[in-house]
Formats: sequence, structure tokens, C-alpha cells
Amino acid sequence: MTKKILFLSIALVASMYLFAQKQEKIYYDKDWKGCSQSKAEFYRVVNYDANGKPVGKVMDYFITGELQSEIDGATYIDKNDDTKSVFIGFSRGFFKSGAKEFERFNDNQGKTITHKIWYENGNLSADGTFKNEQPVTVKKWYRNGNLMSDEKFENGKYEGNATYYYESGKLYRKFIFTDGKLADKFFLECDEFGKCQNVFYENFYSSDNVNQWIIGNNKDLSSEILPEKGLLMKFKTDHNGFRNSINIPLNLTENFSIETVVDFKNGETNNGHGIIWGFKDWDNYSFFGISANGYYVIMTQTEGVSLTIKEWTKSDIINQNKQRNMLKLLRIDDKIYFSINQQLVYSDNFYGFRGNNIGFYTLGKKEVLYENLIVKQDFSNSENSNASKTNSNSDWRGNGSGFFIDYRGYIATNYHVIKDATQIEINFIRDGQQQAFNAEVIQSDRQNDLAILKISDSSFKPFTNVPYNFQTTLSDVGTNIFALGYPMANIMGSEIKFTDGKISSRTGVQGDITMYQISVPIQSGNSGGALFDYDGNLVGVTSAGLNRDYFNSENVNYAIKSSYLKNLIEVLPVSVRLPNDKTIATKTLTEKIKILSDYVVLIKIK
Repeated sequence: MTKKILFLSIALVASMYLFAQKQEKIYYDKDWKGCSQSKAEFYRVVNYDANGKPVGKVMDYFITGELQSEIDGATYIDKNDDTKSVFIGFSRGFFKSGAKEFERFNDNQGKTITHKIWYENGNLSADGTFKNEQPVTVKKWYRNGNLMSDEKFENGKYEGNATYYYESGKLYRKFIFTDGKLADKFFLECDEFGKCQNVFYENFYSSDNVNQWIIGNNKDLSSEILPEKGLLMKFKTDHNGFRNSINIPLNLTENFSIETVVDFKNGETNNGHGIIWGFKDWDNYSFFGISANGYYVIMTQTEGVSLTIKEWTKSDIINQNKQRNMLKLLRIDDKIYFSINQQLVYSDNFYGFRGNNIGFYTLGKKEVLYENLIVKQDFSNSENSNASKTNSNSDWRGNGSGFFIDYRGYIATNYHVIKDATQIEINFIRDGQQQAFNAEVIQSDRQNDLAILKISDSSFKPFTNVPYNFQTTLSDVGTNIFALGYPMANIMGSEIKFTDGKISSRTGVQGDITMYQISVPIQSGNSGGALFDYDGNLVGVTSAGLNRDYFNSENVNYAIKSSYLKNLIEVLPVSVRLPNDKTIATKTLTEKIKILSDYVVLIKIK
């Protein structure tokens, strides 16, 4: 009898709870603003408790009845503007066809932790992770499945690499950020045919003045950054000219361009304003300017001698008085071209210059706004250009493999790969582009057949990190492993090669404890390459294969254990931070190979 009363009590409480809940249907327009049923594109079904708080799942539908989204829960529903609603837990959305559109997870405060979006064809469109509502990583894809962009953040600011691609999959732009600011004046920009330029782009977006323009106010002039508008220069008195420029180094062996949009605001119309470049001092500089009454001039000062390239000339191309004009100079081989508003006005033989300051020069009493400054530098033919160096092996005595152990350009390989080398070149792919740098040996261990190299070219830009984990503990027999390297590059080509197998033994020839015996095929040129397990841990350095003809053996190969490489690293004259990135473990094998391949190098020697 007592149990029966208990069950009846529970049932009564449950029925009272259900009775206390109230279900409501809310209508929204296409922008998820509250509206009447007749104007609605969506409707929402929500259960509220006796206190008017939403409870249970929130279900959204297209007005035609198809499920649009399913949300684990909400702490607040705004019936007038859904952007103000606060959702918690996991939510998933759908296209009208029923195909998955998005997945999102919010914490108990409603802050987004992860967010994925799909195209209706099933290809991923965007994938982001967040911390305190600030993005940490955001990737986007084109509808065809090719990557569109890959961005990293820290504390809501860009940090590390931000890379963008054309729909074809080829690299479009590459930025390197530190604390939200470009780590270098230039970023990389490529066309769809693989030709790349270094680009400096100043659009005065904020008042931070990261490029250190002259800012100030005195009795003669004032200069200030107007965020998202430009650099405003006001000249209160007549003067002989004022320069506002910054150091932007150019390589005179390569083509380049300089451009700006200048907006005349007020003042004298018969004096010039425009681009100054090649400035070393007032005895060495060049100037391309216009006046608000429709004239342009090109002149240069060399060793104190003034040379007029083009005297003041009237042009109908110039927008007169209080209007904007685009000025651009373009150097192509032995010619230099000058344009106003994208129309050529003059060309001449290219003449060199002495300085690297580029910016703006203004004459007379006036007010001028410089909206931007864009400098582009080719590097395809440069001696120091990464893109210009080839993978040709015709001039090289031999080749092997290696891999990065530190973001600053330290590379591990076998000693026998670089033994007696007089010149070493490192080749690898970075963000889809071929890279080539000179390197030098900084430490070697002949007994254990190991060596550490360091890229010696000043043009090398450090990585943000090296994305694998350096394992120093022993791996078990039977562990699945794979090698990445460049076997027989002169015959098999310079594309990185993948081979896989297992650890066959924890010791090498005649019980050598420094080595693993592995079933991964090792060819000439594989020596010095990286050996990973399937979690992305570095377990060894591929070294050699047993002589098949002499020993009548098949597929008996060896790798030096990573712990012995660690011993060599510890005696380097500099401190090296061993890679410890374990995020790669969650990737598929195909993704692991794609990521790790950028950090395995072809080593060529003379």
C-alpha cells in the first residue's frame, strides 16, 4: 500500500510539472526578427516553466514545416530579435532538404566554443574554435571542397599565420601576425599562375600608427591619422615642402610598384602633392606629384643635382580641385611607367635610387588626405628569393632528407648525408610554395650518425611552431609507423614520399640499442627523414637499409631512436624548444601527412 501511494505521488508531481509547463510558438522573419505568422519564414516551439523560463529543447522549423534547427537548451529567448537569445549546449541546423547546415556548442553562459558550417552539397564551409567568444582558429572552404582560408587567433587578435587561397586551391595571400599586427612590413600575395609578390599595404585603418608615420601639430603643420580614412596633412603656412615617409626596403634588381589615392581637401591649387620614393636625404630622392588645378610633375634629386624627368604638364586625366586621384608608378625591367587614375601619362628608362624611404611629399599651404600607400615587390627572379630557387639536382653531388626540430630553422638529419659537404641547400614546400635556403652544420654526432643544421639565409621567416610531438620514450614492437622523405630525388622527383610499416625490433644490427629495426622501406635519399607513429609522434630518424644482395634480405631497415637525437640537441650552443604539439593526433592519416610534409626537407649538397 505504501509503494502504491509513493508511485501515485511521483505521478502526481510529474503531471503537475507537465501541467505547469507552457508551450509557445514564436514567429520570425528571414532575419530572425519577431513578426506575425503571415510574414514569417520560420517558427519556433519553446516550452516554458511556471516562472516563464525556457526548459528542454528548442525546436525551429521552416514556415513550411521542415526542421530548421534543434537546440539542447536556452536561458533566454528574445521574441523580437533572436540575435539576443542565449542558447546553451549543442545545437544543429538543417537545410530545407534535410542536409546538415551547422553544428554549434555553447557553454553554460551561452558562449560559443565550437562552430561548424556545411554547404548543402555536404562539403564543409567553415570550422571554428573559440575561447571566451573570441576565435582561436577559423578555417573556411569553397563549395568545391578546397580550402579558402586558415586563420589563427590569440585573445581575439590575429596570431601566427593567416593564409588565404584561390578557389583552385592555389595560394592567394599569406600573413604572419604577432599580437594582431603584421610581424613584417610585407605580406605575400600570389596570382593564380603562381607568381608572387611581397606587398606592403597601409590603409590607415586604425589610429595605432604601427608603421610610425610622423604625427604631430605645430605652428606650421599638423599630421594625424583619421581611422579608415587616411593620413591627413594640414599645412598652415607656405613652405618649401614636407615629407612624411617610412622605411620600406626594395630590391632594385626586381620589378616593383608604388601607389596611393590622394584627396585634395582645401588650400592652394597650384602646388604639388604626391609620392616620394627612394629618399635617402634631401640630395637624393624622387617625386611624382599632381596639383589640384590639373598638372603633374616627375623629378629626381641625385647627389644634390635636380633632374626634371617630366616638367609640370597639364592633363585632363587629373580630377581637379576637391577630388580624389590615384597615382601609381610601375617599374618593369628597364622601364618605369607613371599613371594617374589608371591611365598612363609618362614612361622613361628606369633609374636607380639611393634610399628606402617611401611616402608622401606636399608643397604649399593646403590640406591633403592620403588614403593609402601600396608597395609591391616582385621576387621571382631574385637571387635571394625563395620562389626562384629550383629543385634541379644537376649541380648537386647528392641529396638526403631532414626535418625541422625548431621553429627558427634548425633541422635534423643523418651525419652521413652532410659528411664532407662544402655547400648545403634546404628545399621544402611552405604554404604551397617552393622554398630554398642555404644551411650550415652546427652540431654533429658521427658515432650515432646524426647532425643538426641551421638555415643561414636571413630571408628565412621562422614558423610559429612545429606541429608534431617529439617522443623520447621507447615505442613498442608492432607500432604502426610511417616515414616522410625524398628518396632518390634525382630519379623519383622532388615530391615528398610516404612509406609505412611497423617497428620490427627495439634494437638494430647486432643488438644496437640506438636503433629500431623497421619494415618501412628505406631508399637512398630517405636517410635523415622523419619517422612518425600514427599519433603524429616523432619516434626516430630513418637511417639505412640492410644490404639486400649481401645478406639476401628483404625490407630490413633501421631508424635512429629519437632519444639519441634529443641527446645531441641538448649539447647545442643554443636552447632548442622541442616540438610538443599533440593536436595532430586527432587528424586523419591523410591530414597528418599533409601537415607534416611542410616540415620535412630535401637536403642537397656539394
